[in-house]
Amino acid sequence: MKLSALALLLLFPTAVFSQYNRFGPVKWTAALEGKVFTAPVLHGRHIIAGSAAGDIKALDTATGAAQWQVRLAGGVAGQPHVDGHLLYVGTYGGYYALDARSGKVRWRFVTGGERRIGGKGLYTMQPDSLYMEDQYDLFLSAPAVDAKRVYFGSSDGYLYALDKLSGKLVWKYRTNGPIHGGVATAAGLVIAGSWDTYIYALDAATGQLRWKFKTDEDEKYHHILEGIQATPLIYNNTVYLGTRDTKLYALDLQTGKEQWHWDAGDPWIVGSAVARDGHIYVGTSDSYSMVALDAATGRELYTHKGGGYVFGAAALAGNALLYGDFTGRLFMVNAADGQLLDTLDTPGRKQHAGTVLNSAGLIDFMHSAGGANPALYQTTVDFMQELYKLGPFTSAPVAANGVAYISSADGKVYAVALR
Repeated sequence: MKLSALALLLLFPTAVFSQYNRFGPVKWTAALEGKVFTAPVLHGRHIIAGSAAGDIKALDTATGAAQWQVRLAGGVAGQPHVDGHLLYVGTYGGYYALDARSGKVRWRFVTGGERRIGGKGLYTMQPDSLYMEDQYDLFLSAPAVDAKRVYFGSSDGYLYALDKLSGKLVWKYRTNGPIHGGVATAAGLVIAGSWDTYIYALDAATGQLRWKFKTDEDEKYHHILEGIQATPLIYNNTVYLGTRDTKLYALDLQTGKEQWHWDAGDPWIVGSAVARDGHIYVGTSDSYSMVALDAATGRELYTHKGGGYVFGAAALAGNALLYGDFTGRLFMVNAADGQLLDTLDTPGRKQHAGTVLNSAGLIDFMHSAGGANPALYQTTVDFMQELYKLGPFTSAPVAANGVAYISSADGKVYAVALR
């Protein structure tokens, strides 16, 4: 049942929300070269997006016209971050600081090498002599900044702290696995998860370890239920971070002590959590869900099911919660109760859903594989190429001034009115 304005006020007493009930028209669409896996970021009157081909554009929020465009070495896979007039972005060719007003490169820092997770016989796929890249490892570490430094992780296993204006190394800390999850900083700490199954808290000034927390590991197969891809959320002196071990952890910021964890069952938690007024919202992969939890206890408040993997974070816009899934569908649900308000589909989904998705409109591996041997690595590669026809959403929308901006693996950025 739809909640009344009074009920919403009781649930969220500190805020007055804009009321959205549907998506309006697509105001404009802008194209980049290559798939876009990361969310766009706002800078003044422009929204900036980067692609897997290394194409970065600053687009006018009103018209979608490009103010500037640059090409970086390696594809953009780390979620960009704007701080003042500097844009920090991670690519497979290194980490960059750009002038957000012009796109001019201020500095570039090259780590020990950025790459996808991979291995021979990954996930027990065949042939076991073949080196296989993880087709679901789409992201590099998202940077975070404080007053002096920028922090990010690397495929080389190090967490780096650089002077944010010069790009000079201040310190680095070695973990025992690639760091593809994002970084968060608060209260003099830097928080990040590594593929070695640990969540780390380091002293922001020195890089010294303050605490680390062990997540679960998959002792039989490894990497199937291991790895951390999300960016930590720091909220009310608590670190919230989901992992591939199917859990969302709530840890005390200062000590790393577990306060609670929520278990998704089988799905990975790849996207980052968001919070408002004591509620945590987080997406899941194979259960195709967006879940609302009580921030203090981890109690599940509601689950909204989509049709495909939810790899990106949600965005809050007034009363509405916005999120996209891997089928190329953008959802608007009531943030208070999870009631579906509206959906919007990419052109790719409109064209290909009838053949790529099953009869229920869901991602279904065996349906898309079309009788191919599911044990073969090539079958997974082909399966993903089928899904990319849909124009999947793999990142969070950005909502501002009654407009949602969202990037898609079809190489487009969409500006969608909220009504």
